[in-house]
Amino acid sequence: MEVRSRGGDPGTSIAALAAGVAVAVLVSTGCAAEHGAAGAKFVPKQAGVLTVATAFLPAPGFWSGPGARSGFEAGLALALAHRLGLKRVKVVQVPFRSVVSGHLGGADIGISQVTPTSERRKTADFSTPYLTAPPGVLARPGVTAVDLQGLRGLRWVVSRVSTLTPIVRNTVRPSSPPVVVEDRSHALDVLRSGRVDALLLDLPVALGLARAEPKRFQVPAQLSGGESLAGVLPKGSANLDIVDSSIRALTANGTISGLASKWLGSQANVPLIRTTE
Repeated sequence: MEVRSRGGDPGTSIAALAAGVAVAVLVSTGCAAEHGAAGAKFVPKQAGVLTVATAFLPAPGFWSGPGARSGFEAGLALALAHRLGLKRVKVVQVPFRSVVSGHLGGADIGISQVTPTSERRKTADFSTPYLTAPPGVLARPGVTAVDLQGLRGLRWVVSRVSTLTPIVRNTVRPSSPPVVVEDRSHALDVLRSGRVDALLLDLPVALGLARAEPKRFQVPAQLSGGESLAGVLPKGSANLDIVDSSIRALTANGTISGLASKWLGSQANVPLIRTTE
C-alpha cells in the first residue's frame, strides 16, 4: 500500500506516515476478478492497482499505523482490491471537499467516511453503503450531557463540509453559536485547544479518536438516527456497478462486519440521547 499526498487538508499532518510511504501491500491474486452483470471487469486507472483517495491521514480506526495499513477503511480497500482481482492498493491523500465532489486526484475510488447526499450526487457517484453509523458526541474529558437540554448547554464546533452540522444547528440548537471551521481537522484542533466542549461526528469515527487520544477525547453520548458511509467514484464511472456488487458480496460474506468489529468496536455501550422531544 503506497501513501501519497495530493494537497491534503491544511490541518492534517502526515508526518506520522513517512515510514510507510511507497510501501506496497500485495493482495492475493488467486481469485478471479469481479465481473459485472454483463461480464465487464473493473478497469483501474493503473493496471493491477486499486488507487484509493482519502482525506484524513491518520484516521484512528479507519486509516492508521505505519503506512496507513491498519483500520476499517484500510482493510476494506484491501478486501475490495482482492475482490476485484487487483494486486495492490495505493492510497493518495486528497482534501475532503474534493473527495465528496468526485475529484479524486486520479484515484479510482474515494474511501473517506463520506455520506452521500443529493447535493454531492450532482458531481459524484456513490457506491452502495458499506457502513451505517449514528451521530456520536466527541467531547473533552469531564464534559457530560445526558439529554438534549444538556447538549444545548455545551460549546460546539462545526465544520462547513460536514453533513452532521445541520443536526447541531437545527436539532441540538446550542445556546451559544457554534464555532465554524472549514473541515474536521480544524474542528479537532479547536476541540483540543479547549475553546469548545464538543464536536459531532459519525460514532465510529468519534470512538476511534477517543481510543487514540483518551486524555483529550471521550464519547459521552450518541444521538438517534444514522448516516450511511459509501465509496465515492467520479461522476459517470463505468466501475460503479462492479464496485456495488463487490461491496454487497463483502457485506454478505461477513468481511465488512468482521472489519467493523475489529477496528471500530461496539457502539452499543455509548448512552443514547433521543433527539425528539
